[in-house]
Amino acid sequence: MRKMRLKTTLSLIFALMVALTVVLVSIFSGIFINRQFEEYVKQTRKQEAGELAEYIGSNYDEELGGFNLDYVHGMGMYALKEGFIIRLYDNDMNLLWDAENHDMEQCHEIMNDIALRMQEKMPELNGEFVTYSYDIVKDGRRNGVLEISYYTPYYMNENEFQFLKALNMILGAVGAVSIAIAAFLGILVAKRITDPISGVITATRKISEGDYSVKVDMDLKEQETYELADSINSMAGTLKEQEYLRKQLTADIAHELRTPVTNISSYVEMMMDEVMEPTPERLRSCYDELQRLSGIINDLERLENAESDGIVLKKEDVDLYSLSESILQSFNSKLEEKKIISGIDGGEVHVYADRGRMGQVVANLVSNAIKYTDENGSIKVSVGTENNTAVLIVEDTGIGIYEEDCTRVFERFYRTDKSRTRKTGGAGIGLSISKAIVQAHGGNISCESKPGVGSRFIVTLPADNGHDQNK
Repeated sequence: MRKMRLKTTLSLIFALMVALTVVLVSIFSGIFINRQFEEYVKQTRKQEAGELAEYIGSNYDEELGGFNLDYVHGMGMYALKEGFIIRLYDNDMNLLWDAENHDMEQCHEIMNDIALRMQEKMPELNGEFVTYSYDIVKDGRRNGVLEISYYTPYYMNENEFQFLKALNMILGAVGAVSIAIAAFLGILVAKRITDPISGVITATRKISEGDYSVKVDMDLKEQETYELADSINSMAGTLKEQEYLRKQLTADIAHELRTPVTNISSYVEMMMDEVMEPTPERLRSCYDELQRLSGIINDLERLENAESDGIVLKKEDVDLYSLSESILQSFNSKLEEKKIISGIDGGEVHVYADRGRMGQVVANLVSNAIKYTDENGSIKVSVGTENNTAVLIVEDTGIGIYEEDCTRVFERFYRTDKSRTRKTGGAGIGLSISKAIVQAHGGNISCESKPGVGSRFIVTLPADNGHDQNK
């Protein structure tokens, strides 16, 4: 099933929302305006009828004691054209002037015309001609009665219907233009939103094909799309680094395994070809190389266990100071062999940790410090607290590490000696194991170093402030 593009979907949604809004506004505006206009017409007709009674009342001549019927006739003919049919009576209700008596045919024609027009254009109104009576008063005295008949509740002439029609057409045109503008703006907005997403899609597709050098344009104004682009670029960088590490790991493992396998193969081949005899010394060499292979495999297993999501820590209350002190004492023979001065500073610092695994971390750090410190150097272990955090520092006066290597020494098999010699021993995964153990405890491990000066490895762990909640 073909999927609709996001740009099209957003454009349609935006246009439909605006169209619905415009249509609803137009409908309700039309209804409101029509009702207001109808009320205006109704009040206008009532006002015109009242004014008509006033005009005729003002024509009463007190000296003659009656109305000027010529004036009444003129007003009656004018009113008839406007849809008003009048009858004038004196105080005794004697008929003085009647529009129907004067021109019955024209009255009926106007009445029929009004009724037919209103029934045709507004059948729901159910209007009819109704007669209203007005007292003719002048100077506070009643001089007669004027009956005015007109279409009720209201009626509109052709001009007024044309006005309403034009008004509704204008509302419709405004609505149509608004919808067109909304659709155009919807396309622009959708394009602004989807163009960065399209760039992300293109980038992720290339990343999935193995091109980790791709970068998403970061010249974006919206915070969300900027963060999305930044995340993709960070992911590409991370994947590129992981790909490098994967290849490097393969090369490192091959390098670590190549030497013992080559040595064993050479010895065995020469003994099979009877070039040399299988003496105890030569067999011992083969055995040592096999032990070396076994050690590498054990290191890999320990690293896998340490980095496993399912790592099990047997936590208990541990005094980091006494643990570090006992570990440092266990290296006395190696320290004396290289004439290295060692010491420990600080005092009791309790952490809720796995004693055995934290002992492994301290041992790895001390062992590395001894390996890379020349004779007559020094090693110092410091234990303390800072901001409710336990801090362990192993510091040496060894060969040091370059800045670019300092952040990578915790990678698997990474060693700062590029020649990959094994004079210092180890497979280059001790610090990787240490990092995994520390992180499993919710802590962090970092390195500070200067070549020729020495190195400081800093371990931070949550201090033990009542560990029952962690059980």
